[in-house]
Amino acid sequence: MINYKNLLILFISTFFFSSTFSQLRIEIKGGVEDPINIAIVPMKWELESPQAIYIHKIIESDLESFGEFSVLSPERMLSLPTSKDEVFYKDWRLLGVDYLVIGQVKNTEFNAEVIVSYILFDIAREKYIHRGDVIGPIQSLRKAGHKISDVIYKKIQGLPGIFSTKLAYIDKPSQIDPNYNLRISDIDGFESISLFSSPQPLMSPSWSPDRTKIAYVSFEEGTSRIFIQELVSAKRIGLKHEEGINSSPNWSPNGDMIAAVLSKSGNPDLFIYDLKERSWIQITKHFGIDTEPDWAPNSKSILFTSNRSGSPQIYEANLRTNKIKRLTFEGTYNARARYLPNGKGIVFVHRRNGIFHIATQNLRSGKVKILTDTSLDESPTVSPNGNVIIYATKDGDKDILAGITMDGKTKFIMPSLKGEAREPAWSPLID
Repeated sequence: MINYKNLLILFISTFFFSSTFSQLRIEIKGGVEDPINIAIVPMKWELESPQAIYIHKIIESDLESFGEFSVLSPERMLSLPTSKDEVFYKDWRLLGVDYLVIGQVKNTEFNAEVIVSYILFDIAREKYIHRGDVIGPIQSLRKAGHKISDVIYKKIQGLPGIFSTKLAYIDKPSQIDPNYNLRISDIDGFESISLFSSPQPLMSPSWSPDRTKIAYVSFEEGTSRIFIQELVSAKRIGLKHEEGINSSPNWSPNGDMIAAVLSKSGNPDLFIYDLKERSWIQITKHFGIDTEPDWAPNSKSILFTSNRSGSPQIYEANLRTNKIKRLTFEGTYNARARYLPNGKGIVFVHRRNGIFHIATQNLRSGKVKILTDTSLDESPTVSPNGNVIIYATKDGDKDILAGITMDGKTKFIMPSLKGEAREPAWSPLID
């Protein structure tokens, strides 16, 4: 049983305005050839209040987001079971269904809470493989749907689901809103919230590992400065400002430090900000430009981009030995690298034949794999289960977000309904 109160840490207090419409939307441009067939039966509604949110539709949208599942519509179902005894496996096999989900929504003993009970069936094996409950206020039904999707995905695919995670990104000025906005939203674009708005540029959002804060860069003071935004309290803290560039914050896995780029020593170099001591520690010192840091999952090293060899390439700084190692050698431009969650590879921007692609590289073999075929791709961010990459690109002259699964089989775009979006940052998993 999951008590949904524990999942509300990212769902902001009344300090922020939250909108339930979709700010972004996912449009699939190509999926797998043989998706998993699943049926999500409309859940039995046992509440006195009228039904405004349909959980089966949320789960359907989640599972179809990245092209791996094909969901049977209720209109094609031979029956609409809501209990285990009402499930007839033969009927679902006739429809080509691999998995089935049924459930109910009802009151708990507390007036302000509801319970969503659901069962996942394996049709071929003729048995249920998971039974679960999600408890929370009725206002959290959309979040309950995402949490159920996460569990279903893990039970079938063996990877953690990412439908309860959040995406941070920068909204550029538009005719609707002349300001830059630091936004967070659900992966499906709903629950969109502007955390901070400014007429001056905002850049480089980075999530804290506990998902309660976001570091970013603002130019509101006439120069770049790194700020931390606390999500629940709305408290905003500026890091100790140094002369020159203060940019590219990236949170350490344990949340105690932030890697960033400062130019106070002359050239842009990597520094680490100790949040307890409130002081900067210099990591690199070179006449070239060092920028775009990213922490290894084990905290032992930091990726960064440097032109110290004459062109932008990816390097790795070992924090124990202080040794610098070049990682990329293929091509004359490789930048904005991010470790994969397992630490065995990186994703980065790679230029080939004058076109900027998103690519991956195996750190052991050095093999590079180009994933995207669009141009001007940049700012990749990896899902916390390592299965999906979202990045910034162009749709004509418009800045949009797009994505691709790690195997390259599913491609999608995420156009903004209100303007243009850049610099995505995927949140850690929701426990």
